[in-house]
Amino acid sequence: MHILFVDDNQVWQRIALVKLPQIGCTVAVAGDGQQALDYLAAPPEQCPRADLIMMDIAMPILDGLEATRILRTEAPFATDPKLSSTPIVGLCTTSLAADHRRFMAQGMDDIIVKPWKVEQVQQVVRWWAQRRVVPRVNGVQQRYAMQPGWGHPLGVYRGPRSRM
Repeated sequence: MHILFVDDNQVWQRIALVKLPQIGCTVAVAGDGQQALDYLAAPPEQCPRADLIMMDIAMPILDGLEATRILRTEAPFATDPKLSSTPIVGLCTTSLAADHRRFMAQGMDDIIVKPWKVEQVQQVVRWWAQRRVVPRVNGVQQRYAMQPGWGHPLGVYRGPRSRM
């Protein structure tokens, strides 16, 4: 699985470059939302397409929420079937449910609270490796029923964080 890790903090970038390959992932790093958009707009031969995007919420130049909004609603990103179904996992320092709902409403598919642990990221990567995001219509994700492997009843399931 190829991950685009977007964070302005060089310490988190180094941690990602060391820890994510240990769980079997390849990693590309971007320092802000604009660099992430530039990476994703480049030809796939030059910049491999990400299977998962891990994006910090608060960054200079272009923050994670605005970059996610652009990815989910504007061409050429929203019109690319591979990119429009790529999960975006938000990286934030807040654990408030209201903030998480706001981030998810902006187009993120999952949230990891910093400081994250490798086991937590591994769980999220494993979960998203088996699933794809339902493509959005006019920037809005269409809800669908899915039954997770551990036997929860049918219903809207949004990822590993929904079990908490």
